[in-house]
Amino acid sequence: MTTNRTSRGFTVIEAMVVLAIIGILAALALPSLFRQRPRAHLAAATVELQSLVHSARQQALATGHDVWVLVFPEFVSGEGTGRVVIYEDGNFDFSIPSSPGGMDLDRFVPGTPASAGQSRVVTTMDLPAGVAFGTDGSGPSSLPAPLAGINLTQGCSFCGTLTDHRGAIRFDSRGRASFYGRAGVPLVTTGGALNLTSSPTISGQRTLVVTPITGTVRLLVNG
Repeated sequence: MTTNRTSRGFTVIEAMVVLAIIGILAALALPSLFRQRPRAHLAAATVELQSLVHSARQQALATGHDVWVLVFPEFVSGEGTGRVVIYEDGNFDFSIPSSPGGMDLDRFVPGTPASAGQSRVVTTMDLPAGVAFGTDGSGPSSLPAPLAGINLTQGCSFCGTLTDHRGAIRFDSRGRASFYGRAGVPLVTTGGALNLTSSPTISGQRTLVVTPITGTVRLLVNG
């Protein structure tokens, strides 16, 4: 027994209805996608920065050298604003301005990071477009003891004494952290914080907290 089947495609009207439905769904989805994009960039940048700071501490433990996390919140790169440089101080002369030929935080040039002797620039990180060091008001205003003295109201709690608001974290051979706003004596502080936000600030704030005694890096997510 033979059965005849007639093959039938879409009519013009049916195709137009399908396209209209797709257009409506796309229009509904686009605002959500635009909101998620900055959030994804912020999350990715935070994870990368946390990994970078943690790796600096691990390298200090492994090599016995001081390893510096140099923060330049206002440095403008091809990507966006904000650069971090990891510097291994194999010469043990960083941040001592009187050392002949030595490098220090005040004189360091983030656009052309240089090193000499046993010291070296390990890596650099530029914040992506739309992500910057800063706060949007969604983060905590304070932390419990023993971190209660950390300033959480700015992008970098230990930066700000120099004209471009640079700062640094130094991890020593025991993994301990100290914080600098310029070359010389470290700041007296209970810890350091780095805050990242997205622009426009619709995706919340990410806060990295570094403790001095253990050098632990903690992440706080807000919003």
